[in-house]
Amino acid sequence: MRMSVLFRQRHMMLLLFFFFWVPTAANADVSVTLKLDRSEATLADTVGMVVSVTGTQQTSGPPTLQGVELFHVTSGGTSSRVEVINGNVNASLDYTYTLQTQHTGAFKVGPALVTVAGKTYASNTVRLLVTKPAQTDGTDRGPLFLTAELTKKNIVVEEQTVYILKLHRRVNVRELSLTLPEMEYLTFTRLGNPRKYRSGHNGRPYEVLEVRYALVPSKEGVYALEPARMNMTLLQSGGLFDDSFFSLGRGKPVGVASESLELAVSPLPEAGGAAGFSGLVGQFEMASTLQPPEVKAGESSTLTVRVKGRGNINLVPDMNLPALDRIKVYADQPLLEVQPDDEGIAGEKTMKWALVPEKEGRMEIPSLVLTFFDTDTRTYRTLKTPFHELSVLPGEGTTDKAEGDGETGMVSGTEKEEVAQIGRDILPVHTAMKDFLKPNRLRPQGWAFWALLLIPCLVYLGAFGLQRLRRQAFVARTESRAKRAAKDFRKKCRREDLSSSDLILFIRDYINDRFGLSLGALTPDEAAEILETGGATEDSVEKMREVLQKLEDAVYTGNGLRPCEDEGEIGGLILRLDKEIR
Repeated sequence: MRMSVLFRQRHMMLLLFFFFWVPTAANADVSVTLKLDRSEATLADTVGMVVSVTGTQQTSGPPTLQGVELFHVTSGGTSSRVEVINGNVNASLDYTYTLQTQHTGAFKVGPALVTVAGKTYASNTVRLLVTKPAQTDGTDRGPLFLTAELTKKNIVVEEQTVYILKLHRRVNVRELSLTLPEMEYLTFTRLGNPRKYRSGHNGRPYEVLEVRYALVPSKEGVYALEPARMNMTLLQSGGLFDDSFFSLGRGKPVGVASESLELAVSPLPEAGGAAGFSGLVGQFEMASTLQPPEVKAGESSTLTVRVKGRGNINLVPDMNLPALDRIKVYADQPLLEVQPDDEGIAGEKTMKWALVPEKEGRMEIPSLVLTFFDTDTRTYRTLKTPFHELSVLPGEGTTDKAEGDGETGMVSGTEKEEVAQIGRDILPVHTAMKDFLKPNRLRPQGWAFWALLLIPCLVYLGAFGLQRLRRQAFVARTESRAKRAAKDFRKKCRREDLSSSDLILFIRDYINDRFGLSLGALTPDEAAEILETGGATEDSVEKMREVLQKLEDAVYTGNGLRPCEDEGEIGGLILRLDKEIR
């Protein structure tokens, strides 16, 4: 009985989705957005890029990418999603890519061009700075280690620096926990979610988990930052960490620590003539508007002041307008929006005042002043809003004395009006039984009754049949892809001058097709786990792990675009795996 109820509920949801989705998706506005997982990288890093197309799930083809001529671009596949919020359906399609280059410099990535229904849409552009990797001492730090760095090591009080932690790993881990150094007068604020990407260290490839924090000191001094520590459970067996824990399948708890760092914090210089300094430190700008600039006496105009920038935005003071002659001032509640990003904490504070003039004329709104310490120029700066002029026209009913009738003050010509009927009741009042005997098309013998009764049933049966057909078609496509996986791999390998990057992509496509997956990236350990689960022999699994590791080593040592001579051997290995997989 319970299964029957669940079955009916599921198909009713499908029916409702069918009714609401079609008109909403057809009327959605299409837009394209390009995003990078970070704005700075090194030559050893890969950068994730996502091109999101909202308003549709069907395009005329993959995006045309501009600004990536000096990058090696690897497609990570596509994904689609549909969100239903208050009856509104938002459909979107994401194209995922991985970028890597052998050139340093500042690049402008994008726009991405997408064609939908014959119309081309362009995305935004994003800045990417690529630098050389940091010099290392050549020491092999093993398969798991943690590094720490500061973007600035010499700052002033209330100036922010970014504290960056990077977990490098070549093994599988889970259940991570992080302990930051705790020091008085230092505040850590996390900047967004952790990011994952691939990088190299001493010529070896690593998966990197990067976490960023804005670090703000409230007092001068030299701070010795203790190492940060990250604890986790190590899952991969074999090698340095092999012991009885893995034989039980529970993993082994391990911990890694970063380097200790030193931060020098100088006091702020004397403010001198910088009056009204509230402790604001960073880079800021201020703008103001007066809308509308012309009103009638007694009406309201709004003065808006916005302060935005990067730094301790929470210390922007609540400004006060001076007393204004013949104008009533009503202050609104200030609005503070904090917007952390890769470079630290940024934001905007908005302050508004409602100005209500009492008499006509031209009135001047004085400027407001804000002083802050500029961390770029190392000087105090003062920002001022411009003077605004408010034109006030005569308002209605603003005459000093109304014309009266004698001493009573009664306005002449005001006579009492008769009450007029302005409408009738919405529903009629019935006074006889015959009023209820009018023809009704919704009675059982009416055609409208049977139409309303049968149409939902027919639509439900149609939606149910369509769902079954789609499910059968999906299963058939999945089985067909699995059967053709090895053949498609050999067909792709017929090209000349195949590179290591190409072969990694082809092997990933083979595993996705063979097992009905949609993985965007695939490490040697993940591939080995999937193949082993699928029934491949231990020897074949280990051989594929070695092949993928060799190909990744070539990519991360700068040889990923060079021709690879092992495609024949890899093709034979794929055929052997295809026969062993159940």
